[in-house]
Amino acid sequence: MVAWNGYHGKDTAAFSDDGLAAIPQWFAERFGYLRNFAKHLGHFYVPLVDSDTSIISQVDFDARYKRIPGDDVYQFVTKVSHYRQLVREEMEERWLGYHTLYPGMKDFLASIKTPAYIVTAKDRQSVLSILKRAGIEMAEERVYGDRQAKLEAFADIARKEQIANESLYFFDDNVLNVIEAKNENYNAYWATWGYNIPNHYVLAKQNSVRGISLPTFLQTEFEMLSQ
Repeated sequence: MVAWNGYHGKDTAAFSDDGLAAIPQWFAERFGYLRNFAKHLGHFYVPLVDSDTSIISQVDFDARYKRIPGDDVYQFVTKVSHYRQLVREEMEERWLGYHTLYPGMKDFLASIKTPAYIVTAKDRQSVLSILKRAGIEMAEERVYGDRQAKLEAFADIARKEQIANESLYFFDDNVLNVIEAKNENYNAYWATWGYNIPNHYVLAKQNSVRGISLPTFLQTEFEMLSQ
């Protein structure tokens, strides 16, 4: 909804159930499908400019995204980011109501003893607001937001914690992020409860990526994962 409304210059009043229902069905379906390939906000522009190209694999999606002029992507990201900020400021409760944690995640974050960080494409303030509403307080410096790529953040975390790459555990529902982290010797796992398509399972197998389900993630001690 934020992508559609922000791009089309909608008023913040359109951020509602009625506004959601007003979004064309073709876009909702296209966005829902291509969301599985997206790594960052700029990727959300693809369904707005291409409604019919056959996209089956991550390679297909990345190739289509690369054909979009960089200036167009920049303008899209700027407009959508501004709209998201306005919505968060003007109707915070409604905005937060559209964001929920996965079952069990609240208790996990509240009880985890290992230093935890969040590295995400979402902006930091949004993450902190969502966590706060769920009753989770996290220091700002532990949230790395607006990240198109994540390796720089991992390196910074490893330096802060004075640990080797192998001692940093990383969980992500985007298999490409996991492959990149694995190639840099981070203890990377593919969170299979998030967005994915059949092609991602092929990529995971080709790159010997370890998948992990939500129940297993919530119940497993970190030191046991590498065994």
